[in-house]
Amino acid sequence: NIDEAGWFHTGDIGELQDGFLRITDRKKDIIVTAGGKNIAPQPIENKLKTNKYVSQAVMIGDKRKFPVVLIVPNWDQLEKWAASSNIVWTSRAELLAMPTIHAKMEKEVAKQMEGLAHFETPKKVALLEHDFTIERGELTPTLKVKRRVIDKQYRALIDGLYAEAGHSV
Repeated sequence: NIDEAGWFHTGDIGELQDGFLRITDRKKDIIVTAGGKNIAPQPIENKLKTNKYVSQAVMIGDKRKFPVVLIVPNWDQLEKWAASSNIVWTSRAELLAMPTIHAKMEKEVAKQMEGLAHFETPKKVALLEHDFTIERGELTPTLKVKRRVIDKQYRALIDGLYAEAGHSV
């Protein structure tokens, strides 16, 4: 889509660095908080995924007071850590329900978020047992997260994060 001025509109968000245009996000994925702050979630999610305990990460926060993040742990790493910490479990769901595991994952997320603006930093973390899949409609064929689908599918969990925050803030 080229406008009258000759600009090609792709729906991407980018930045100029050293004379090069870097695509950093998709315009449709930009989160606009209830306070009007714009957050590009992909760079933050990508930063989270560099942590060895994180397999997948999705930020949610459009029209809400602050962003939250849904994390699928890297099970190999998390289970190794749990075993080395003498934690006993029989299922991944049981492991995720443990306050010690939640605290570990929150600490790992916080470490990755250093340097972000306050409004960009997820205030709450939810842990998910299963990876997002194409089959459940959560990923595109090119493995991009369908944020709106995730928001809808995990609505009860996400609403719970905000309700929890409302009581503690």
